[in-house]
Amino acid sequence: MSVNRQSDRAPRVSIAAIAALETFGQLNANNQALGSVRNVSRTGIGLETGQPPLCGQSVFLRISLDDEIHKVTARTTRVDRQGDSNFYVVGLDWSDCQTDQLAFLERVFEAAEELQD
Repeated sequence: MSVNRQSDRAPRVSIAAIAALETFGQLNANNQALGSVRNVSRTGIGLETGQPPLCGQSVFLRISLDDEIHKVTARTTRVDRQGDSNFYVVGLDWSDCQTDQLAFLERVFEAAEELQD
């Protein structure tokens, strides 16, 4: 893991993880996707997928991290196509999450701090 200290709302931690996305509502025909996690922060998560949700859409995430699968609800805040490819960088925020759903983030940030020492 590495911490990316940009001028964001919160520091981002790069992690290696896979996420399964399931969208709510009838907005797009394909309501399921897989993606790779790019980074997490205390305010949201960035991932890359070939099947992005729509901006503003609620998403149910299953994040596979180490030997655990964490289940959280997030809201899509950004969808950016990567050049001419069929991949998109997606930003999701944790505003729809309950506190207990985000408990795993503490372990992620603790591990990142240990790597910096």
